[in-house]
Amino acid sequence: MLNNILKVYDEDLAKGALNQASIAEGNVVAAGSTQGALCVNAFAVGDVAVNGTITITVKHGDTETGAFAELLTMSIEATKSFVDGELMATATLPADVKDFVTAAIASSTSNSGNIRVTLGYLAR
Repeated sequence: MLNNILKVYDEDLAKGALNQASIAEGNVVAAGSTQGALCVNAFAVGDVAVNGTITITVKHGDTETGAFAELLTMSIEATKSFVDGELMATATLPADVKDFVTAAIASSTSNSGNIRVTLGYLAR
């Protein structure tokens, strides 16, 4: 299992084309009471060229349909490139994460390719 990353099917916190200025929040996923066992992973979908910074804002809230507050931010610097399926960024969710999480992405119209932001499971 070394260097393998478990990917969750169809529970994307956000996904879309990076040549947009912003990508709206995706699915709301249950993540509470996981005691630091989850991370957020951003994967390249197809070949990705980052010409302008990408910012991924992970948000959390108490209910699936309620208000969400910023939990953490991940940044991918300009002048990077990734191949299909490559991990672009990762961050561990804190132990006190609220019950539900989602994410939004700020990008640049000069970027190309697609992104998928999803939860991952940390080895224990």
